Amino acid sequence: MHLRMVHMKVRNGQLSKAETTYRERVIPALESVGGCRYAGMLQSAHQPDACVSLTLWETEQHAKAYEASGLFAALLEEMKPLFSESSESRMQLSENLTLEYVPIPEEPIVQTQPVAVSSGPQTGVGGDKGGLWVRIVSIKLQRGKRDEFKREFVEQTLPVLRQVRGCRYVYLAEQENEPDAVLSVTSWDSRQDAENYEKSGLFDRLLESQKQFLSPLYQWKRDREGAKHAEVATSDDVMVEHYNVLAGKSFGGGAGR
Repeated sequence: MHLRMVHMKVRNGQLSKAETTYRERVIPALESVGGCRYAGMLQSAHQPDACVSLTLWETEQHAKAYEASGLFAALLEEMKPLFSESSESRMQLSENLTLEYVPIPEEPIVQTQPVAVSSGPQTGVGGDKGGLWVRIVSIKLQRGKRDEFKREFVEQTLPVLRQVRGCRYVYLAEQENEPDAVLSVTSWDSRQDAENYEKSGLFDRLLESQKQFLSPLYQWKRDREGAKHAEVATSDDVMVEHYNVLAGKSFGGGAGR
């Protein structure tokens, strides 16, 4: 299984159109692509203009074939007018031959990660009527500890998450460009279920049980906070992001998949 995320910023006032385009153009196109098991458009709970196209693939080869086919570029080009403009601009001649500065659209950021651990039906993070909330946790590990962390995740964390109300899917993805980093992606029946999980203290207890695998800088921070010092921010902090699923669909294992 392979996880692919395209991060994008949507122009102010264009979110509804972006959602419609994704639902009516992107999802049907991906449904016919061999190896694609899920496609969904997620909206950040903290930055309403920040969205993610999350897709799941049977193999890395399927994801690469999708990019090589030109379909990704074509769908991206169709949605580009809906993206926010960056702080950069380019100079060009207008129709009346005067110089003008044209803002450059924000370029989407593409991340691909192999899925090391998964729990739940192997079709996505939720179909058309479920999986309304997604939680993504970025974790920095000690050098060389990723395999040990994965074993701990399978043996200790997964059994706990399977018992948490509303938790539907769990994926642990390896970040290919950062060998000592992982992403935990969980899908929830509702925002309330995800928030209840955090408020219960269970997430903090699981994190504490994984402490020996986390980066030394983050361990130092937790020890400092435990000693009731002022909270500090570090580059190795465990980052928790929440997303609302605006549009999504799971694809069965039909022909070519």
